[in-house]
Order: sequence, then structure tokens, then C-alpha cells
Amino acid sequence: MKTAFKLAVASLFAVLATSQVNAATVSFTGNGSFSNLNCSGCNITGGGNILDMSGRNNSTLTITDIANSVQTNTNDTLLGRITWVNRASIGGDQDFTVNYTFALSFTSPSNQSDTQVFNLHITQPTNPPGDNVFNISNALLQNLGPFTLAGVTISDLKFSLSGAGSYDGSTWRNPEGGTSILNITADFTAAVPEASTWAMMILGFAGVGFLAYRRKGQHAVRLA
Repeated sequence: MKTAFKLAVASLFAVLATSQVNAATVSFTGNGSFSNLNCSGCNITGGGNILDMSGRNNSTLTITDIANSVQTNTNDTLLGRITWVNRASIGGDQDFTVNYTFALSFTSPSNQSDTQVFNLHITQPTNPPGDNVFNISNALLQNLGPFTLAGVTISDLKFSLSGAGSYDGSTWRNPEGGTSILNITADFTAAVPEASTWAMMILGFAGVGFLAYRRKGQHAVRLA
């Protein structure tokens, strides 16, 4: 009986280990770009990744693209980043628009991709008020996907703030002279069998062990 039970337990762990390995690593690329700029004295450089805005020495929004492979069951995994260096605005207010496009692509454990466009509205009042980026919405970011990659679920996509300024889920503010960062993050979760599935698996392996035990007992009776 002990041998049969050990075999059943070993088989259960082998199944679980194989399932975890099959969905263990996620490979992805998060790419951003600026386009359709409507601004006097502004420019898009760096292959679309840098927005040079008005101001002394130019304020900038800089996109950092991310390519990475991570393990599942990780929260707040970095997918992309925008860094805002806000220098003093001089020579008149600026009020303009630009598109920011974020594309998320997965290559492992399966291929999927999606793109979201944000129609940003940026204001740069002359000092002392800080500057604003409107319409950079968490609600729009969460339109990406949904992604389910061979048992791995990508969820809780969001912008999160670090550095100076503030972010309320739609409007990003940065004081004069501040450096503010919006990170794009998500949770990667491997599928876990439901309680009923666990129960069926355990009962199945227990049944295999019991049948092996009965056959062993019957064999012993015949020999006697």
C-alpha cells in the first residue's frame, strides 16, 4: 500500500511540475512611439521615442522600450516607461496635441499582440504653474488584450507614477523643474486548477493506488 501511495503522489507531483514548466516563462516586447504632433517649436526625435517640447533647453518626454523574459506569478512587471523632464517654460504658453502609441507583443509561451493609441493633450503654462499631460488613461491602457498565453494570464495593466508630480488615472502633472516617470506594468499569472479539478486528480491517483494495492493482495492470496 505504501509503495502504491508513493507512486500516486509522485505521479501527481510530476503532472504539476510539467504543467508549471510549460507555462513558466513569458517573453514580450513593449514598444512606444509619438506621432501626429501639432505643436509650434516641438519635434519628435529618437526614432519616434523622444518628444522635444518648448521651454528653456527643451522639456522632453522620452519613451523607454522594454524587451524581457520573466517568470510567471509575478506582479507589476515592467512593460514600458515614459520619462518626463520638465524644464522652465518661457516665451509664452503652449497647448498642443500628440499621439502616443503603445504596442505590446508576446512571443512565448505563445504569440499575441495588441496596440493602443492615446491622443495626448499637453499644456505648458508659463511659470510658476506646472505642466500637464491629459488623456493618458488607465482605462484605455486596459483595453489591451485580453491576453491568455498557453495557461498564462496577463492582467491589471496600468500606469504607475514614480518621481515628481502626480497621476490620477488620466491626467499626469509635473512641476517646473521636475522629473516624473510613468511605468506601464502588468501581472503575469499561471493558471491554477480549480478546487474541483484538484479533487478529481487526487481521487484519480488515490484510485490508482487502491487498485494497485488490491491486485497485490489478490496476488498474495493466490500464492498462499
